Amino acid sequence: MALSRTAWICPDCEDRGWIGTRMCSCLKELCAQEQIKSLSSLLDLGEQSFENFSLDWYSTAYDEELGLSPRENMVMVEKICRNYAEKFGKFLIHNLFLTGDPGLGKTFLSACIARVVSDKGFSVVYDTAVTIFTNFEDAKFGRGDNADEAVRRYLSCDLLILDDLGSELSTPFVQSALYTLINTRLTADKRTVISSNLTMEEAARRYSPQIASRLEGEYRVLPFYGEDIRLLRKQTL
Repeated sequence: MALSRTAWICPDCEDRGWIGTRMCSCLKELCAQEQIKSLSSLLDLGEQSFENFSLDWYSTAYDEELGLSPRENMVMVEKICRNYAEKFGKFLIHNLFLTGDPGLGKTFLSACIARVVSDKGFSVVYDTAVTIFTNFEDAKFGRGDNADEAVRRYLSCDLLILDDLGSELSTPFVQSALYTLINTRLTADKRTVISSNLTMEEAARRYSPQIASRLEGEYRVLPFYGEDIRLLRKQTL
């Protein structure tokens, strides 16, 4: 006996998850929820959102070398990150390179981007440079049960957030894996956000000329300036 239409949780797709070859909105929502759970285990998405981002931790003192204050700089950085996320896939800037010392908000804003883009139904993968290159190595040498799947997701997801580039050992294998990762995603027109304590100039010296060319030519650099927010918060306790 066939179920009546009123018995379906989603009458649009009759609980199949697909309408023809198109994924139904109900399945998209379920996938988004599962993705948020996965991201939250790494990024603490409970508090990290653009609405909770505070400029109060950044000094208003004018810096002659920068030509503006750290807070004025972060107003620009936050605006670009928010537009990047809210207009994902349609924003003029395709890839971001967040650079600055530890504790200045790079991971926080990366998490904000991940939340918004994921909520829009896009596939988002976040991982650290050390873990990413370990998975590349494990996949190449047949180690680990999930390494192949992890590498596939790094290469094919709509948005990859690669955190802490430069923390990994710089070996010939890492150089090759990083080139493959960056070049494959650029060729497939996939978006990437990289955060690093390295400046773009330092990254260019650390990695191969081919990698440096793609980073310098295809990524918008967003510099983070100021004092370590973690230490500032500790001082207020």
